[in-house]
Amino acid sequence: MEGDEERRRYPRMSAAYDYVATSGGRTSAGLTRDVSPYGIGIFSEQAFEPDDKIELKIHIPDVNINIEAKGEVIYCIDNPGESAQAARYLVGARFTEGPLEDFSMADSQSVKSRHTPSHTLTINVDARRCFEILSDFDRYPEWASGVEEAQVLERYPDGRGKRVEFLHNFFLRKVRYVLDYSYDDENNVLSWVSGGGDEEIIGITGSYTFQSRWADKTFATYKLEVTLSIIPSKRIVQFATKVLMRKEMKNFRAFAEKNA
Repeated sequence: MEGDEERRRYPRMSAAYDYVATSGGRTSAGLTRDVSPYGIGIFSEQAFEPDDKIELKIHIPDVNINIEAKGEVIYCIDNPGESAQAARYLVGARFTEGPLEDFSMADSQSVKSRHTPSHTLTINVDARRCFEILSDFDRYPEWASGVEEAQVLERYPDGRGKRVEFLHNFFLRKVRYVLDYSYDDENNVLSWVSGGGDEEIIGITGSYTFQSRWADKTFATYKLEVTLSIIPSKRIVQFATKVLMRKEMKNFRAFAEKNA
Protein backbone atom coordinates (compact mmCIF):
# COMPACT_ATOMS: atom_id res chain seq x y z
CA MET A 1 0.00 0.00 0.00
CA GLU A 2 1.03 3.64 -0.38
CA GLY A 3 2.30 5.66 2.56
CA ASP A 4 0.22 7.46 5.15
CA GLU A 5 0.45 10.79 3.32
CA GLU A 6 -0.97 9.33 0.13
CA ARG A 7 -3.79 7.61 1.99
CA ARG A 8 -4.75 10.93 3.58
CA ARG A 9 -4.84 12.63 0.19
CA TYR A 10 -7.05 9.96 -1.33
CA PRO A 11 -9.21 8.47 1.45
CA ARG A 12 -11.33 5.43 0.88
CA MET A 13 -14.65 5.95 -0.84
CA SER A 14 -17.87 6.12 1.18
CA ALA A 15 -20.24 4.76 -1.47
CA ALA A 16 -21.08 1.09 -1.94
CA TYR A 17 -19.75 -0.72 -5.01
CA ASP A 18 -20.43 -4.16 -6.44
CA TYR A 19 -17.35 -6.32 -6.84
CA VAL A 20 -16.30 -9.72 -8.18
CA ALA A 21 -12.86 -11.00 -7.16
CA THR A 22 -11.25 -14.05 -8.80
CA SER A 23 -7.99 -15.82 -8.04
CA GLY A 24 -6.89 -19.36 -8.86
CA GLY A 25 -10.41 -20.54 -9.57
CA ARG A 26 -11.80 -19.01 -6.37
CA THR A 27 -14.42 -16.30 -6.76
CA SER A 28 -15.96 -13.94 -4.25
CA ALA A 29 -18.68 -11.37 -4.95
CA GLY A 30 -20.58 -8.78 -2.96
CA LEU A 31 -20.58 -5.11 -1.97
CA THR A 32 -17.71 -3.05 -0.61
CA ARG A 33 -17.24 0.47 0.69
CA ASP A 34 -13.51 0.06 1.15
CA VAL A 35 -12.08 1.23 -2.18
CA SER A 36 -9.28 3.69 -2.88
CA PRO A 37 -7.15 4.35 -5.99
CA TYR A 38 -4.56 2.01 -4.44
CA GLY A 39 -6.47 -0.97 -3.16
CA ILE A 40 -9.65 -2.65 -1.99
CA GLY A 41 -10.93 -4.39 1.11
CA ILE A 42 -13.60 -7.07 0.81
CA PHE A 43 -15.52 -9.52 2.96
CA SER A 44 -15.30 -12.97 1.42
CA GLU A 45 -16.51 -16.53 1.95
CA GLN A 46 -13.42 -17.66 0.03
CA ALA A 47 -9.95 -17.69 1.55
CA PHE A 48 -7.15 -16.03 -0.39
CA GLU A 49 -3.44 -16.33 0.34
CA PRO A 50 -1.04 -13.39 0.72
CA ASP A 51 0.68 -12.60 -2.60
CA ASP A 52 -2.11 -14.29 -4.57
CA LYS A 53 -2.74 -12.53 -7.87
CA ILE A 54 -6.34 -11.40 -8.03
CA GLU A 55 -8.59 -10.08 -10.80
CA LEU A 56 -11.31 -7.61 -9.84
CA LYS A 57 -14.41 -6.25 -11.49
CA ILE A 58 -15.91 -3.23 -9.72
CA HIS A 59 -19.21 -1.65 -10.70
CA ILE A 60 -20.18 1.90 -9.67
CA PRO A 61 -24.01 1.94 -9.87
CA ASP A 62 -24.49 5.72 -9.62
CA VAL A 63 -22.74 6.40 -12.93
CA ASN A 64 -22.93 2.88 -14.42
CA ILE A 65 -19.18 2.52 -14.82
CA ASN A 66 -17.35 -0.81 -14.71
CA ILE A 67 -13.71 -0.98 -13.66
CA GLU A 68 -11.49 -3.95 -14.32
CA ALA A 69 -8.38 -4.16 -12.19
CA LYS A 70 -5.63 -6.56 -11.24
CA GLY A 71 -4.22 -6.79 -7.77
CA GLU A 72 -2.21 -8.67 -5.22
CA VAL A 73 -3.56 -9.97 -1.92
CA ILE A 74 -1.90 -8.33 1.09
CA TYR A 75 -3.76 -10.11 3.86
CA CYS A 76 -6.61 -12.53 4.51
CA ILE A 77 -7.78 -12.85 8.10
CA ASP A 78 -10.79 -14.25 9.92
CA ASN A 79 -13.56 -11.67 9.80
CA PRO A 80 -13.42 -9.87 13.17
CA GLY A 81 -16.96 -8.51 12.69
CA GLU A 82 -18.71 -11.61 11.38
CA SER A 83 -21.78 -10.94 13.49
CA ALA A 84 -22.34 -7.62 11.69
CA GLN A 85 -21.00 -8.64 8.26
CA ALA A 86 -21.77 -12.23 7.34
CA ALA A 87 -18.54 -13.44 5.76
CA ARG A 88 -15.76 -15.75 6.93
CA TYR A 89 -12.80 -13.64 5.85
CA LEU A 90 -11.62 -10.06 5.57
CA VAL A 91 -9.32 -9.63 2.57
CA GLY A 92 -7.15 -6.68 1.59
CA ALA A 93 -5.54 -6.30 -1.84
CA ARG A 94 -3.52 -3.61 -3.54
CA PHE A 95 -4.08 -2.69 -7.17
CA THR A 96 -1.28 -3.46 -9.59
CA GLU A 97 -3.27 -2.48 -12.71
CA GLY A 98 -6.56 -0.63 -12.97
CA PRO A 99 -7.82 2.57 -11.32
CA LEU A 100 -4.42 4.24 -11.09
CA GLU A 101 -3.89 3.57 -14.79
CA ASP A 102 -6.86 5.86 -15.49
CA PHE A 103 -5.07 8.67 -13.67
CA SER A 104 -1.47 7.74 -14.34
CA MET A 105 0.82 10.53 -13.21
CA ALA A 106 3.28 12.21 -15.54
CA ASP A 107 5.53 15.25 -15.57
CA SER A 108 3.37 17.97 -14.04
CA GLN A 109 5.11 20.65 -16.09
CA SER A 110 4.15 19.04 -19.40
CA VAL A 111 0.84 19.43 -21.14
CA LYS A 112 -0.39 15.89 -21.80
CA SER A 113 -4.05 16.39 -22.65
CA ARG A 114 -6.60 19.16 -23.25
CA HIS A 115 -10.37 18.73 -23.17
CA THR A 116 -12.98 21.28 -24.30
CA PRO A 117 -16.52 19.99 -23.67
CA SER A 118 -19.67 22.13 -23.75
CA HIS A 119 -23.38 21.50 -23.19
CA THR A 120 -26.62 23.51 -23.33
CA LEU A 121 -29.99 22.94 -21.68
CA THR A 122 -33.15 24.91 -20.87
CA ILE A 123 -33.93 26.11 -17.34
CA ASN A 124 -37.39 27.30 -16.31
CA VAL A 125 -36.01 30.32 -14.47
CA ASP A 126 -35.21 33.86 -15.55
CA ALA A 127 -31.64 34.25 -16.85
CA ARG A 128 -30.70 36.89 -14.29
CA ARG A 129 -31.86 34.70 -11.42
CA CYS A 130 -29.86 31.73 -12.79
CA PHE A 131 -26.80 33.97 -12.92
CA GLU A 132 -27.29 35.02 -9.29
CA ILE A 133 -27.83 31.47 -8.03
CA LEU A 134 -24.72 30.17 -9.81
CA SER A 135 -22.68 32.96 -8.20
CA ASP A 136 -23.55 31.71 -4.69
CA PHE A 137 -20.47 29.51 -4.21
CA ASP A 138 -21.18 28.70 -0.57
CA ARG A 139 -24.15 26.59 -1.73
CA TYR A 140 -22.30 24.59 -4.40
CA PRO A 141 -22.05 21.45 -2.22
CA GLU A 142 -25.88 21.43 -2.12
CA TRP A 143 -26.20 20.75 -5.86
CA ALA A 144 -22.79 20.04 -7.42
CA SER A 145 -22.51 16.31 -6.76
CA GLY A 146 -18.72 16.13 -6.77
CA VAL A 147 -18.04 19.29 -4.76
CA GLU A 148 -17.40 18.48 -1.11
CA GLU A 149 -16.09 21.92 -0.14
CA ALA A 150 -16.31 25.40 -1.66
CA GLN A 151 -14.53 28.19 0.19
CA VAL A 152 -14.50 31.82 -0.98
CA LEU A 153 -10.93 33.06 -0.45
CA GLU A 154 -11.37 36.57 -1.84
CA ARG A 155 -14.36 38.76 -2.71
CA TYR A 156 -15.05 41.76 -4.95
CA PRO A 157 -16.14 45.03 -3.24
CA ASP A 158 -19.79 44.11 -3.94
CA GLY A 159 -19.36 40.89 -1.94
CA ARG A 160 -19.39 38.45 -4.83
CA GLY A 161 -16.78 35.72 -4.89
CA LYS A 162 -13.57 36.48 -6.75
CA ARG A 163 -11.28 33.58 -5.78
CA VAL A 164 -12.80 30.25 -4.70
CA GLU A 165 -11.15 27.02 -3.57
CA PHE A 166 -12.87 23.70 -4.29
CA LEU A 167 -12.39 20.16 -3.06
CA HIS A 168 -13.87 17.90 -5.73
CA ASN A 169 -14.43 14.18 -5.34
CA PHE A 170 -13.93 12.96 -8.88
CA PHE A 171 -14.37 9.26 -9.46
CA LEU A 172 -11.68 7.56 -7.29
CA ARG A 173 -9.70 10.72 -6.63
CA LYS A 174 -10.10 13.92 -4.65
CA VAL A 175 -8.78 17.03 -6.40
CA ARG A 176 -8.29 20.47 -4.89
CA TYR A 177 -8.18 23.55 -7.13
CA VAL A 178 -8.71 27.32 -7.06
CA LEU A 179 -10.71 29.32 -9.63
CA ASP A 180 -10.70 33.09 -10.22
CA TYR A 181 -14.11 34.40 -11.31
CA SER A 182 -15.28 37.36 -13.39
CA TYR A 183 -18.83 38.59 -14.01
CA ASP A 184 -20.45 39.94 -17.15
CA ASP A 185 -23.63 41.42 -15.65
CA GLU A 186 -24.97 42.72 -18.94
CA ASN A 187 -24.94 39.31 -20.62
CA ASN A 188 -25.33 37.09 -17.53
CA VAL A 189 -22.03 35.30 -18.05
CA LEU A 190 -19.94 33.85 -15.22
CA SER A 191 -16.39 33.05 -16.30
CA TRP A 192 -13.39 31.56 -14.54
CA VAL A 193 -9.72 30.75 -14.94
CA SER A 194 -7.45 28.53 -12.91
CA GLY A 195 -5.80 30.06 -9.87
CA GLY A 196 -3.81 26.98 -8.87
CA GLY A 197 -4.45 23.48 -7.59
CA ASP A 198 -3.16 19.92 -7.51
CA GLU A 199 -0.24 19.21 -9.80
CA GLU A 200 -2.16 17.26 -12.43
CA ILE A 201 -4.27 20.33 -13.29
CA ILE A 202 -2.27 22.73 -15.44
CA GLY A 203 -5.16 25.02 -16.32
CA ILE A 204 -8.94 25.42 -16.18
CA THR A 205 -10.98 28.02 -18.03
CA GLY A 206 -14.71 28.02 -18.47
CA SER A 207 -17.97 29.91 -18.53
CA TYR A 208 -21.67 29.61 -17.85
CA THR A 209 -23.87 31.76 -20.11
CA PHE A 210 -27.56 32.36 -19.45
CA GLN A 211 -29.69 33.66 -22.33
CA SER A 212 -33.39 34.47 -21.96
CA ARG A 213 -35.53 33.19 -24.83
CA TRP A 214 -39.00 33.87 -23.45
CA ALA A 215 -40.60 34.48 -20.06
CA ASP A 216 -38.87 32.41 -17.37
CA LYS A 217 -37.15 30.24 -19.98
CA THR A 218 -33.37 30.36 -20.18
CA PHE A 219 -30.78 28.68 -22.38
CA ALA A 220 -27.83 27.75 -20.16
CA THR A 221 -24.53 26.95 -21.90
CA TYR A 222 -21.63 25.46 -19.95
CA LYS A 223 -18.20 25.58 -21.63
CA LEU A 224 -15.03 24.19 -20.16
CA GLU A 225 -11.39 23.83 -21.15
CA VAL A 226 -9.19 21.69 -18.93
CA THR A 227 -5.47 21.17 -19.51
CA LEU A 228 -3.91 18.25 -17.66
CA SER A 229 -0.46 16.88 -17.03
CA ILE A 230 -1.87 13.37 -17.29
CA ILE A 231 -3.58 11.34 -19.99
CA PRO A 232 -6.82 9.93 -18.61
CA SER A 233 -8.33 6.84 -20.19
CA LYS A 234 -11.01 7.31 -22.85
CA ARG A 235 -13.54 5.94 -20.37
CA ILE A 236 -12.75 8.70 -17.87
CA VAL A 237 -12.83 11.40 -20.56
CA GLN A 238 -16.23 10.22 -21.82
CA PHE A 239 -17.55 10.07 -18.27
CA ALA A 240 -16.36 13.59 -17.42
CA THR A 241 -17.35 15.31 -20.67
CA LYS A 242 -20.63 13.54 -21.42
CA VAL A 243 -22.04 12.03 -18.25
CA LEU A 244 -20.69 14.21 -15.44
CA MET A 245 -21.16 17.60 -17.13
CA ARG A 246 -24.73 16.81 -18.16
CA LYS A 247 -25.47 15.52 -14.66
CA GLU A 248 -24.08 18.69 -13.07
CA MET A 249 -26.14 20.89 -15.39
CA LYS A 250 -29.29 18.93 -14.55
CA ASN A 251 -28.45 19.22 -10.85
CA PHE A 252 -28.07 22.99 -11.22
CA ARG A 253 -31.33 23.24 -13.16
CA ALA A 254 -33.22 21.44 -10.39
CA PHE A 255 -31.56 23.61 -7.73
CA ALA A 256 -32.28 26.84 -9.62
CA GLU A 257 -35.90 25.97 -10.28
CA LYS A 258 -36.36 25.09 -6.60
CA ASN A 259 -34.71 28.31 -5.36
CA ALA A 260 -35.91 30.81 -7.98
